[in-house]
Amino acid sequence: MRYELALRAQGFGQRVIEKFSKNVGTVNAHTPKRSVLKASLLATSLLLFFLALPLHAADDFFFKANELYDQGRYKESVKYYRAAIDDGRYEPFAWFNLGNALVQLGKKEVAMVAYKRTVELLPDFVKAWMLLGDLYYLAESPSDAIVAYNRAIELGTETDHIHFALAECYMKGSDWTLAQKHFERALALNPDRMDAWYGLAEVYEKLGDYEYAVKTLKNALQMTATAGADVHYTLSYYYRSMDSTRLALNEMENGIMMDPENVSARRYLAQMYVKNESPWMAIFTLEEGLRHKKGIADLNLDLGQIYFTQKRYDEAFECYMKAWRAGNSQGRIGAENVGHIFSNAGDTEKAETLYARIRDKK
Repeated sequence: MRYELALRAQGFGQRVIEKFSKNVGTVNAHTPKRSVLKASLLATSLLLFFLALPLHAADDFFFKANELYDQGRYKESVKYYRAAIDDGRYEPFAWFNLGNALVQLGKKEVAMVAYKRTVELLPDFVKAWMLLGDLYYLAESPSDAIVAYNRAIELGTETDHIHFALAECYMKGSDWTLAQKHFERALALNPDRMDAWYGLAEVYEKLGDYEYAVKTLKNALQMTATAGADVHYTLSYYYRSMDSTRLALNEMENGIMMDPENVSARRYLAQMYVKNESPWMAIFTLEEGLRHKKGIADLNLDLGQIYFTQKRYDEAFECYMKAWRAGNSQGRIGAENVGHIFSNAGDTEKAETLYARIRDKK
C-alpha cells in the first residue's frame, strides 16, 4: 500500500491507497476466465494461459491444473503444472500459470522464479514481464522492477498501472524527475487514479514546492470523482507547511464536512483551533462530533481539557467524568485534578463532593 503522505504525522485519515489492484486473472485452454487475488498486492491481471490444441497426454496435466486453479484449489494445481512442465509440451505456459498459482498461495519468491523462466522461454510475453515487475517491487528490488516494467512498455503495453509502478520505483530511488514523469503519464491514462495524484503531489513535497503540491491536489478535486476527505486533510498539511493557518483550517473543515465521523481528524481540528486562540470553535467542533456518537471518550476528554484551561471547572469535571465512564482512564485523572483545584482553594466541601462522585464513578 502507498504510505500516507500528509496524515502520517497527525494520526488521522484513512487514506489507504493500494499500490496494486485486487484483480488477478488466469490463462487456460479454451475460454479466458478471471479470478480474484485475495491478497491485495499484485496489480495486473493474472491470466491463465488457455490453449486450444489437439489432445495429448500432457493435456491431462495442463488442463487439470487450470481447472483446479479456476476452482480456487491453487495448492492442488501446483503439482499438475509441474507435471506439465516436466512433460515439456506446454512448458512456457505451465511455468506462467504455476507462477500465478504460487502468487495466490502467497509464495511470491518462488512465483518470481516461475515468471523468470516464462520470460526466458517467451521473451515477448508482456503479462509475465508485468507480473515479474510487481514481484520485484514487492521484494524491494525497484531497479529490477524498472527493467521488467520498461520491457513491457517496449513490447507495446502501456497502462496506468505500469506507469504508476514505475513512478513508485523511482520514488524509492529519489529520482523525482522520472517519478513525476510516470505519475503524470499514469494520470493521462487514468485521471481517476487517486494514488497517482497523491504520488505526484508528494514529488513536489519532496522538492519543497508546496505550491505545486497544492495545485496538484486542487486539480485532483476538479478532475476526479474519487477524491475524498483525505485530499482536504493533505491540503491542510501543505498549507500548514506554508504557514497559512487560515487555509489549513479551511481545508480541515472541508474534510470534516465530507467525513463527519472521523474522530481523529475532528480532534486534530480542535487542537488547531486552540493553537489559533479560538477555543470556542474547538468546543463547537468537539460537541458536533459528540452528536455522531463516535469517540465519545476522547472527545469528552478533549472538551474537559479545554474547559479546565479556561477555568470552567464544573464543565471540565462533567466532561472528564463522561470520558472516564466511556472508557478513557485519563478522564478520572482529569476529574481528580478538578477536585484538587477546589481543595487547594480551600473549598473542601466542594472538593469532597467531587471526590465522592469519583469514588462512585457517577
